[in-house]
Parts: sequence; C-alpha cells; structure tokens
Amino acid sequence: MINKNYLKLLRSYNRFDINNFIYNIIAKRITDSIDLLNIEFNQALEIGINDNVTINYLQNKYFKSKIDRSDVSISKNQINKKITYYEIDVENINIKKNYYDLIYSNFILHLTNNLEKSLSNIFKNLSSNGFFIATLPSKECMYQLLNSMYETDLYFYNGAFQRFNPTIDINNILPIMKILNFESPSIHTDTIIINYKVFKNLLKDIKKMNLSYCYHDKKQKFENKNYFKKLEEIYKKKYFDENYILEIKINIISAWKK
Repeated sequence: MINKNYLKLLRSYNRFDINNFIYNIIAKRITDSIDLLNIEFNQALEIGINDNVTINYLQNKYFKSKIDRSDVSISKNQINKKITYYEIDVENINIKKNYYDLIYSNFILHLTNNLEKSLSNIFKNLSSNGFFIATLPSKECMYQLLNSMYETDLYFYNGAFQRFNPTIDINNILPIMKILNFESPSIHTDTIIINYKVFKNLLKDIKKMNLSYCYHDKKQKFENKNYFKKLEEIYKKKYFDENYILEIKINIISAWKK
C-alpha cells in the first residue's frame, strides 16, 4: 500500500522548475494529442502538477477557458492567484461532478491503490462529451537506471530493494475504462530517448521528477556517494554508447464521456 503521508511530502516539493525537461517532454505528448481535437475546452482540470507546458498551451489556445489544478499537496509558494487549486486524494477526486470538458494528468495516476476508483471519480467529474487524457510510466520506463540500481544493490547488500513505484499493467486499463462506460478508450505507447554526456545530470533530472518509492516498505536509509559511484560504473558498462542512454517509456491513455 502507498504511504500517503510520504507521498504528500514528496508532492509538497516545488515542481514548477522550468528546467524539469523530462516532464516537459512528456507533457508535449499530451498537448500534441489535444491539438488534434477540433474542440473548444472551457473548463479543464489538471490532476497532478508536474509541469507548466500543458496549462500554458491551454491558456494560449483557449484563452477564455478556466483551468483548475489539483495535487496531493499544494505548496503555498506555487500558487498563482488567477488559478483555483484543489488538494486531492488520487483515489477520491471529487471536485465538480459533470463539470469539466477536459481532464488531463501527467505521471501521477499510477500512484493509486485503486485505479478503478480513481478513474470512476475522473469520469464523474467529466461533463457530457468531456475528454480525458493521461500519461503513465510503462513497466519498462527507465529500465536502464532500474536494472543498474538493482545490480548496485546486489553489490552492496546481497539483495535488491524496491526502487521505483510499480505502475499499472497496460492490459488492465482498457477493461476498467470499458466497465466505467468511457467512450472510445485507447492506449498509445511512446518511447523518449535521452542521451547524457554526464551521469550526474541524468541523476539530477530523475531526482527532479520526485519519483521516490513511496510504499510502506520503503528502504529508510539514504545512499552515500560510494553507492552512486558504483551505480555510475555499472550503468556505464551496461548502457553507455558515447552517451549515457535513458529511455522514458510511457503509456498515453485517452477516452471520452458520452
């Protein structure tokens, strides 16, 4: 089970860094999908605040629209007085029923103990003919880093710890959406390949994403510089080809409400 207190602590950190380019690249997948729709959005809701790319796009294209933002924790220094913010539980997203003609989310819906309940509440908040789109990490997301961390764990601890939050099996998503009466649900898988000259920059970008494992069995001890030195050594041996290669594999889910 997710440690919701720890998750709330993670989400309280400032995530409005314009240089958080991994989330920005992923958000571009959301805006590209919305751009294909020849529809005016008047009321939109963001679930999970990880970037400013999508909201800036919506404000520029639909300048009369009202966009609300929500997250597990809202830090006071992040608040824009022109926008309404809601603090939510990912499973219990009960804001305005039958209200939003667009609900979007970037890399947070996998942090739920009950996907069906989360999607059910999203459906209830959508208006008739409303559109929902979200990005989720695939099971192979950043596998280079994950595999290298497991090997480093084995070197230091003779066993491996959970390092990434589990994500949702792609085969389980569509059946749930159909049960909930989403119209025309679809899933598209995409891969973003990033090359780093310097390994520390790779780790820095991952750290900005606040993806720390947040379940109750989380390892309590923080790693020291020797751990990361060994991690770089293993990563370089396995996944270096002129650059340190990192693959961000994502699933993009979308659907309508009749």
